[in-house]
Amino acid sequence: MALEKRTRVEIFLPIRTDTTVYRTVTEWLAEELALARGGSTLTTPFTELYRSTSDMSVVRDTIHVLFCDFDLDSDDSAHRAELLAYLKDIRLLLMEILSEEDVWITYHSVIRIL
Repeated sequence: MALEKRTRVEIFLPIRTDTTVYRTVTEWLAEELALARGGSTLTTPFTELYRSTSDMSVVRDTIHVLFCDFDLDSDDSAHRAELLAYLKDIRLLLMEILSEEDVWITYHSVIRIL
């Protein structure tokens, strides 16, 4: 049995209905990842609870998780540096365009069975 090591990236995107920018950015990023990395998946909405860092209140949010498997090994230092630079740029862009306090992006290794 053949195995392929990849890195799964998950981007947690808020859903807002009061402005079209969220939908536009989500659709753009999903398509960008599909074209650049061979595919992406956007989940159905989830409800998230978190504590705001600005006023210490509990915030209820509805989010999509957009995920994509990158054809690289995050245990390799050169691959990890490339990945982190790319994800940092995406995170800062999303925070600026969406005017969010924070945007969560995670990554972890996955093994695909071929």
